[in-house]
Amino acid sequence: MTTPAKTDNRNPALLKRVCLWLFLILLITALVFPAGAARDVKVANTELKPSLFTNDQGEAEGFFVDVIEDVARQEGWNVIWVSGSLIESWGRLATGEIDIMPGVTRTPEREKLYDFGNESALSVWSQVYARPDSGINTILDLEGKRVATVREAQSGIGFLDLANKFDVNVTMLDFDTPIAVFSAVAAGEADALVVYNTAAHEDAKTYGLAATPVMFNPVQMTFAVQKGKNADLLAVLDRGIAEGKRSPSSPYSQSMQKWYGIESGSMIPPWIFWGLGGIAFLAALFVVMSFVLRREVARKTDELSRQNQELNAAYEQLAATEETLRENFLELKRSEKALMQARKKLNLLNTLTFQDLQSGIFSLSGFIQIARQAGCSEKAEGGLARAEAILKSVTESMSFAKKYQDLGMNPPRWQNANYALLNALSHIDYAGITRKGGFDTLEIYADPLLEDVFLTIMETILQKRPEVTEVRLRHQQEKDGITLIIEDNGPGIPAQKKEQLFDRELMGKSGTSLFLAREILSITDILIHETGVVGEGTRFEIFIPEGEYRFSTS
Repeated sequence: MTTPAKTDNRNPALLKRVCLWLFLILLITALVFPAGAARDVKVANTELKPSLFTNDQGEAEGFFVDVIEDVARQEGWNVIWVSGSLIESWGRLATGEIDIMPGVTRTPEREKLYDFGNESALSVWSQVYARPDSGINTILDLEGKRVATVREAQSGIGFLDLANKFDVNVTMLDFDTPIAVFSAVAAGEADALVVYNTAAHEDAKTYGLAATPVMFNPVQMTFAVQKGKNADLLAVLDRGIAEGKRSPSSPYSQSMQKWYGIESGSMIPPWIFWGLGGIAFLAALFVVMSFVLRREVARKTDELSRQNQELNAAYEQLAATEETLRENFLELKRSEKALMQARKKLNLLNTLTFQDLQSGIFSLSGFIQIARQAGCSEKAEGGLARAEAILKSVTESMSFAKKYQDLGMNPPRWQNANYALLNALSHIDYAGITRKGGFDTLEIYADPLLEDVFLTIMETILQKRPEVTEVRLRHQQEKDGITLIIEDNGPGIPAQKKEQLFDRELMGKSGTSLFLAREILSITDILIHETGVVGEGTRFEIFIPEGEYRFSTS
């Protein structure tokens, strides 16, 4: 009996496994190839030469272009450069029209809207540029100047903050591009501009501008993306920059050398280490001083706070009486106005009265002369003589009263001392007396009646003729003023009679007196005394304090 042959079931099972593996391979291939396809990455080109800009062939070029293109080659990105101004690019990043914003700095305000890279791509600072003959050397030299800046640029914002700290008033002019900023200064539309130092690397030479010593706000430039998006792009860029910094031959280091002339990996001179050591010492000293200063500031702040409270209390007390003071002031103004009107009327009345009295005295003098000519007894002659002496005394008193009335009516003014003296001498007979010296170009700030002061002094000296034959005039500088000295070679005045010279009763022929002279000088705090020595002559000293005299240059 023959046994039947068995069927081989292994071939169909093997075929199934082969088909399954082929299907899996195809599936994996389908999944892998789309993931490895080039990724479109849109990057802002803010035309910030030499960091990134569009060259004459219409292609993106610059330091950040080199950095991003190098990373793009390694990651398989398809970089799409989107040109626009700084403010336009920020707007596109906010709406998602672009993925990366290169060459920017982080600020607290921007961090609320965007995410930033952790690795610094470039260290820069803000600097002021101007025409070579601008004379701008410090921030204070920019007072009242027009300063151009790129709209929304952090360099311009930082500059305005710096100007405010120094209380410098400037007019900021915003432009969309750095080229427009440089053109405005070159054309005279602005006095200076502020940009990052890298942005002015070539443009300053092109437009004939020069960097000023005004530098501030050092910052780190990196990349920005939308808040919560494209974090993988930032991570790749951070990693690429960190790796590039470690190798002097990397595309990053070569690009730094190409665009900014910074050679990566170059030898550091020994003096750098000494400088760093000194800086470290100064930094430590600064920390200690800061601690001491901070404690002192805290103590002073508490003291100022207490004083401020006291001042506030005093201010409230003053405010409570302000209305009363205002009313009193208004009342004083009304009283002053009424007093001035009354004084004018009184002066007018006195003037009219003086004129009437002078007319009456003149008439009486005439009648006395007529009576004498008509003939009269010896007794009547004696009465007429006494009457004539009384009229003379009244005339002198009236002249004195008129001068005293005019005292202080007109404001003080600058007067040449020599001219005032010569005018005084023109009213009296000074023949036979030699005058020596003078007051040079000295001018005195005094009442317009200064001439009467010199007239009174000279009349007093004349009373000592014929003993007096010489008058000497000079001035001498004192610690807090100047003294005019008028002295003669007469017998002098006894000590007990010196102050009597300034009594009201002693009056000269012209109605002047040393009493009136002292009153005239006292209006501007000028003093007069007689300091002569008996046997050596009379000596009048007029002391003029600082501010009440000067020497004319003409």
